[in-house]
Amino acid sequence: MQLHELISRIRGESKTVGLDIGHRLIRMAVVSHRQNSDPALVALEYEVLPDGVVVDNEVRNLQVLMDKIQILIARAMPGGAEGDFVMAVNWTSGVLCDKIVAKPVPKVPEHELILQTAMGRSPFDDAGNVLDFSVLDRRDDGVEAMIVAAKKESLMSWTNLFHALNIKLFAIDVDAFVLSNAYFAAKAPQTDADSLPDDDDSALILNLGFSKSYAALLQGGHFNTARSILGCSVRDLQEQLAGPLNIVADRCGELLMGLSAKEIGLDESKVKSAVEYIFEEVALKVDNALRYFSSSDNYRKPAKIVITGGGSNIVGLLAFLANRLSMEAVRLNPFKSVEIDSRRFHGKDWDTEAGIYTVALGLALRRF
Repeated sequence: MQLHELISRIRGESKTVGLDIGHRLIRMAVVSHRQNSDPALVALEYEVLPDGVVVDNEVRNLQVLMDKIQILIARAMPGGAEGDFVMAVNWTSGVLCDKIVAKPVPKVPEHELILQTAMGRSPFDDAGNVLDFSVLDRRDDGVEAMIVAAKKESLMSWTNLFHALNIKLFAIDVDAFVLSNAYFAAKAPQTDADSLPDDDDSALILNLGFSKSYAALLQGGHFNTARSILGCSVRDLQEQLAGPLNIVADRCGELLMGLSAKEIGLDESKVKSAVEYIFEEVALKVDNALRYFSSSDNYRKPAKIVITGGGSNIVGLLAFLANRLSMEAVRLNPFKSVEIDSRRFHGKDWDTEAGIYTVALGLALRRF
């Protein structure tokens, strides 16, 4: 630890560095935490990853990933790496999570009881998994806990990465949990269309990433459960649009993000019809997820849909889902949770940035 960092900690100040390392992008957010003050945004950076560097939550090309992280550190922290580093793994790639109730057994410690209960259930009984848990409630019939399992090989690849970088990794989180934390952190009353009112009790987070998508149910102030949604990632939607329009997928991505049909010589009515068709498919799959959650353990229908990931910036999707599902639909914007120096971050479109950096910033909001 550098001298100025030690002095800062003595004063009750610290920094957290959130790293969201996906299969396509690596994103970094740095947040400063001070006593009696809101967290302040220090830096936002990202780098594009070549194909094959990270596959299913496992590092496949250590040197390339190290180089990319060092580039981000050089830009975000010119004086050298400092702060508490945390990273997230993707819920849909080899990570298992579920709620359990561990029934009390005389003279058995709580943590042992929870782990024994988890290891008695498939697929948490796999010897190749690393188990962790968080206690949600202590009830008369037992301890309610959220359990998580991840492959040892995957976790080892990440610990080896940070060991090679000579950086202490404080925590590895699951992105679905990070999104729920970012959601609750952004619940202060707002006056715009993205407001997340304090009296809200339940929500469905729809994470539309570039290559994978899922829905996470939040209830009672915390993450409850999640379900993969196939065919709704940004890449999936691009490919579904490419066929009817007879153009390359990358061009379809530009159309979804606001490029007009006229700019590339396409018929506007044809583009509108094709886009509405894929929006309808997304709505159908989200509705199926809502029905699944509502029928499981008597969960009631969430109060709203909160969209995040790159797909949250698809033009018209929020309004379409709100109308089609008769629910409020808002974009998750974690930047409401931090102080932002407008001089340092001049000209940023924070709605667009939210789709890129939500997980990284959600990680950086943690304080150790």
